[in-house]
Amino acid sequence: MGACYKCGEPFLSDAAVPVDAVCQKCSSWLHACANCLHYDEYAKNKCREARAPFVFDRQGKNECAYFRFKIKPLQDDKPNKKMSPRAEEKMKESKARDALNNLFRS
Repeated sequence: MGACYKCGEPFLSDAAVPVDAVCQKCSSWLHACANCLHYDEYAKNKCREARAPFVFDRQGKNECAYFRFKIKPLQDDKPNKKMSPRAEEKMKESKARDALNNLFRS
């Protein structure tokens, strides 16, 4: 089962996603790079499919022939965001600093 990249509304479809499909909850385009299996913020051209054409608007409608709807597992209300390596490092430092402060708080 897929879900809208913007609001998380589940999208039930066994067939291919039509190019002009929109989310029933937030009206965002479903056939967009942000909903694609190949979309990767950190890849070259933001797409892991090397043959895919460059798309300027990643949240807008596109007609990419390599589009595959991203299947997301059912999760809690809080979606997991992919973080940059720098953000992950800062989070680890913050957790370590908090643990150290808790240790010496007594």
